[in-house]
Amino acid sequence: MYCYNLSAYDPDGDSLSYSLVPCRGEDCLEMSIPAIYRYPDDIGGGIMTIDSITGTLCWDGPQVPGEYNLAIKISEWRNGFYVGAVVQDMQLTVQACSNNPPVIQDVPDTCVYAGDSVSIEFIATDPDPGHSVTIYATGAVFHQSNNPASFAEETAIGSVSGFFVWEPDCSNASNSLYSIIVHAEDNDPGVQLSDLSTFRIKVNIPPVTNLSVTPTGNSMTLSWDISACTGIVSYNIYRSTDSTNQIDNCCEAGTAAMMGYTLVGNSSTNSFIDNGPLIVGNDYCYMITAVNQSGVESCVSEQACEHLNFEIPVMTHVTVYETAIGTGKDSIIWSYPKELNTVLYPGPYHYQLYRSDNYGGGAETLVLSSPQMVSIINDDTIFTDVVLSTETIPYTYRVELFSDNLLIGSSLEASSIFISLTPNDNQIGITWTENIPWTNSSYEIYRESPTGSGVFNLIGSTNSIGFTDTGLVNGQTYCYKIKTTGGYTSSGIINPIINWSQEACAVPVDLTPPCAPDIFIDGDCDKEETYINWTNPNNSCADDVTRYNLYFAPFYGDTLELLTSFSTEFDTFYVHKDRGSIAGCYYVTALDSVQYNNESLPSDSVCIDNCAGYYELPNVFTPNLDLFNDLYHPLLPYKFVDSIDLKIFNRWGRLVYETTDPDILWDGTDMQTGNQLNDGVYFYTVVVYEIKLEGLIPRSFQGNIQILNAE
Repeated sequence: MYCYNLSAYDPDGDSLSYSLVPCRGEDCLEMSIPAIYRYPDDIGGGIMTIDSITGTLCWDGPQVPGEYNLAIKISEWRNGFYVGAVVQDMQLTVQACSNNPPVIQDVPDTCVYAGDSVSIEFIATDPDPGHSVTIYATGAVFHQSNNPASFAEETAIGSVSGFFVWEPDCSNASNSLYSIIVHAEDNDPGVQLSDLSTFRIKVNIPPVTNLSVTPTGNSMTLSWDISACTGIVSYNIYRSTDSTNQIDNCCEAGTAAMMGYTLVGNSSTNSFIDNGPLIVGNDYCYMITAVNQSGVESCVSEQACEHLNFEIPVMTHVTVYETAIGTGKDSIIWSYPKELNTVLYPGPYHYQLYRSDNYGGGAETLVLSSPQMVSIINDDTIFTDVVLSTETIPYTYRVELFSDNLLIGSSLEASSIFISLTPNDNQIGITWTENIPWTNSSYEIYRESPTGSGVFNLIGSTNSIGFTDTGLVNGQTYCYKIKTTGGYTSSGIINPIINWSQEACAVPVDLTPPCAPDIFIDGDCDKEETYINWTNPNNSCADDVTRYNLYFAPFYGDTLELLTSFSTEFDTFYVHKDRGSIAGCYYVTALDSVQYNNESLPSDSVCIDNCAGYYELPNVFTPNLDLFNDLYHPLLPYKFVDSIDLKIFNRWGRLVYETTDPDILWDGTDMQTGNQLNDGVYFYTVVVYEIKLEGLIPRSFQGNIQILNAE
């Protein structure tokens, strides 16, 4: 295998890509493929490839000796946009030789922090005894305007080592990787051969250090050390609920988003206040990155986690205790503030609980004002709210804490879980909505069995919203409720948090149409019959098809109208005839039971056209009332003609007869006088409107008619 690399680089730091293109011909004009130019491997055999990222060109297994011309296009890209390109022509000579090329030991790609010292050894070995090997390297990293890398060229017999040495600084940090192409060449006296290896290195901005997070009221205050790199224009702040398994190696860790963090802000200084919204009861973890003026983002900092001070009550349960209209009940539980500053707020304490319909945001009703308490340390408070319509709507609650008559703070809102049912064919879809400050991690779906017994059995579980109960009987009633399991991420709050939805009932009904049949078409022009047949979906994709509708349009592009219906699932064939044409388009639909009357989507439309039409006129007739050939008509039978425009003239050009009837049936009289015309030759022009799939197509011709025995 022969490999070569141009060692191209862009002094502006733009990205480069590589591709093989045809060589230019005379006057630098492009040569067409394959009429003028063919790639070397198309002629010489083997496989020629080029790495679009590194630019390494390789030709594996050329078979035919000779001179080969090729061209490499080097394209420049800036921020993902094409800037321009240059083309480098090359000529390769393929010939037989006994020399073996040297081999470079591959070194894996790596990444380093700006400021680190890098020294990497590369070793090349020649398999032929006595050959010396020279090793050297090329690449943009050796042409940096400041602190370029170095690679001293070395030569030795048999095996040789070379060292890549570099100490990148912050100006070398980049989102792209630097490519270093290491070359090894032998000194064979006949044909010198070489090997090359591409090594890539990425320079990262070092991570931000000493990140600290301090809760302040409903916010988190973040601070960190200024980046070790100059030229930093901003810091990105990432947040996650709860901690994550952080990978220490920046090369392997990837971005904060890849570790489950969300960008929540940025700062031009080394501090930030996160105003959330944040929830009391959750742990919040943060990572910081530094961004320079080129948009290069540093590795992520170590994560730092904290939770808001537990200084207000926290809602934990809103569960439907009884489902009813007007007599329903909700059970509400909240946790007392375990980190309340009792010196600042000495009490006595009391709670006020508020309720709103649906999911909050509207008028609130005070449903509880608790007795005064000397101590805030007590069991979680439980309250049952009554006289509710829990069957039809959810309710939302929040609780306020007072020290004497001073409001300390309010919890976040929490609602009951409310389920909705969507009946369908032998199934019921179950969805639910919630407005809660904690996070539910699982949902268990319970179905009453038998209906009306009050006994609910677990039928399934999910960790996302939505569930479908299948295998049901249409027309029967099924009732459900849902158990939710969740919690906050901070300690000191009941975990898990379990709540129940209201009970809801529905009756499955077939709202799902069957799948569409497959349709086929054929025809017989001689019999003027069209044959349509289709598949029975019950044999493949349905189980409730009972009948079909067949739709038809005589011309392509017309709206298909109902042609006929079929009463059983086994009627899958139809002959369309007695209409003077076989042209037309058809589709078929399947229907389920008469009770539900769901109609499938149309099958694919199928169309057929008439054969070539036949319509010819005789050139003589004898209207002498001898009951033989007394009426002029076309040669029978004619086919696929809708109408005509026939005009007959006498020898002086006067119109003596006209009609649009394809049968004509002219008795030889003058249309103006009603008299029999004299024997002689008469001339006609006719436009025949033939029936075709695309419409009525006119065909014109002319001729003469001789009338004999007119008297």
